[in-house]
Amino acid sequence: MNGNYWIEEWAKVRQDEMVSLPNKIEIHSDFLHAMNKDDFTAAFYNIWQMFCNIYGDIAKLPATFEMPLYKPEEYTSFTLQARESRNALYRPFKLLFNLLISGELQHSILTVDLNQFKAVNDVKNTRVLFERLSDYGFFFDGLNEFKIKKMDVEISYPDNPNILTVLKLMSDKVNHTNRLTDFFSCHYKLFKDDLHTADYGLGVDIIADKMHREEEQKFVFEMDTILKNKGYFSQKLNWNEGPTYAYYGKKSELKSKGPYHFLMVSWKTKLQLFLRIRNAAKCMAYLKDCPESVKQIFLWSDSGCAKYVNKSCKIGQEYTIDDTTYWRCGCCNAPFYFSPRIEDIPYYFELVKLGLKK
Repeated sequence: MNGNYWIEEWAKVRQDEMVSLPNKIEIHSDFLHAMNKDDFTAAFYNIWQMFCNIYGDIAKLPATFEMPLYKPEEYTSFTLQARESRNALYRPFKLLFNLLISGELQHSILTVDLNQFKAVNDVKNTRVLFERLSDYGFFFDGLNEFKIKKMDVEISYPDNPNILTVLKLMSDKVNHTNRLTDFFSCHYKLFKDDLHTADYGLGVDIIADKMHREEEQKFVFEMDTILKNKGYFSQKLNWNEGPTYAYYGKKSELKSKGPYHFLMVSWKTKLQLFLRIRNAAKCMAYLKDCPESVKQIFLWSDSGCAKYVNKSCKIGQEYTIDDTTYWRCGCCNAPFYFSPRIEDIPYYFELVKLGLKK
């Protein structure tokens, strides 16, 4: 990885996870009581850029945000310290969100009820974060050296009051619909439904929305359509590196969260497809007639994972192609994964069909 600390790597990932903005966004009338659509859109685009800048600045100067400074050479990706770094980037945004949902907005001033704020806030080191947020245009009245002292805190955004109005509406929508991760990624779809409805992010769009390349978005929807037409059952799964969507051959496998057949992952905003191939040897004859892009799926080895190394993984497999032996670990996920192509989809299905059973 690049950088001296885990936090730098994950700050760049969180920045990349911000949902790309289209040329036009849908805005429900619930959000347009205080301003017209053009002013709302302009304010939201400014918020998007602000969030992007915050992630970028954390990547450059994490110590100024009092972020955890754990080095990858000292803490592997499986440690608690590395895991903390994955989520620490959200702290400034979570603090801002907690302030917004705890306040009332009148005449471009947000008055925060501190009793309500303290009841919902779990973010530490708020003094530093208040100071950093002020660097991005927020003005806080009621703080003493960026520490809360009064019973109420007032927040304004003097450079553009519309920004605070849109942020308040955005946070209320997130609070009503339990979409905090969409606040963190500044998701424009928050505004397409009314204040209490979020009719998106219920299917494979959780992957597609993280993609920044049109061909990757097309693949996600095409693969999903074909899988469902073939009778596969699907659900989203928790994953460290990004949103994940799994497909199962049986409903019972889905309910038990058993082994999936196919898995699509936004791996740090890069599309990855996993194939459940338990016996690569059964795919070798078919592979000879596949295009080079499909053959490449099998032409590299890994070294196992943190638990099983030196080819001692009992769930992994060894196979030979053109007198070269390869090894693939299978203890954490399906062993064959890669950047997929739409034109190769038929080959992916046949490979899983041939290699699924041991």
